[in-house]
Order: sequence, then C-alpha cells, then structure tokens
Amino acid sequence: MEINENAVLKTSKEIEILAPVEKVWNIQANIDAWHEWQPDISEAKLASRLESGATFVWKSGGFKLTSTIGKVSKNDFLGWNGRGFGASAIHIWEFKQMENGNTLVRTKESMDGWLVRLLKGMMDKKLSESLDTWLNSLKQVAESQ
Repeated sequence: MEINENAVLKTSKEIEILAPVEKVWNIQANIDAWHEWQPDISEAKLASRLESGATFVWKSGGFKLTSTIGKVSKNDFLGWNGRGFGASAIHIWEFKQMENGNTLVRTKESMDGWLVRLLKGMMDKKLSESLDTWLNSLKQVAESQ
C-alpha cells in the first residue's frame, strides 16, 4: 500500500519516539482510543478487528469520516484510505525499531479530489499541521506511559 503520488496534496513526516515499537504500535493501533490522546479527533470507532478491509468511523477537525484499513502488519505498518465529499485520502504509518530501543514513526498522506484542488493552499497547511499534531501527541502519550 502506498500513497497516491499523483494526488494534489502529499505530505510525509517522521518522529523518533523514546519508547519501544510495541508500545507505540499498541497506542496507534487502538483506533477506538484515538480521541483520548489525539486532540484533533473527537471520536473513533473500529467496526471489527483491526485487519485489511475493516472500516472505522471517526471525527477529525469536526468532519465525520469513514475509512477502510488497506494494510496492517503488527508493529510495522498501518494504512487506510477514505472518501468524503469532494476528496479522497490515503494515509500510511510505518514503525521501525531503532538500534537504541526507540521507535522511528513515519507517516505519509495523499489527498485528491475536486474539493482538495479548489482549497489546495488551505488544505495543504491543515494537513501538515494535522500530521505534526498527531505525531507529537503520539510521542507525548508513548513517552509518558
């Protein structure tokens, strides 16, 4: 699973988290608890087990979204895609255990569609800020537990 390299918007970020990969993975993979530590998310509910094809409904920045898990590999990879009014997105997360025992988290997202093209400047800034918030929140909760 990869992001759409031809999409109107593409962003990638990474962060080193001072915690083992299993701990970081367990926090990120618990979709139902995202709203407890991620300030942009007000609710999230996985419809079944965390596996390819599973769907989850969530609210981020006031927008209700339905996403489908595209690929999941425990402690390594989590990716989903979703469609909404005038937009589609692909979001992937990669987790790598570093030699020092910390975890390197990389995230990439692509967004496309007529609404994204129309509001490209604003949405590009919002997407970048959103990924920064998500990564920093994940770091904070993983390092404080």
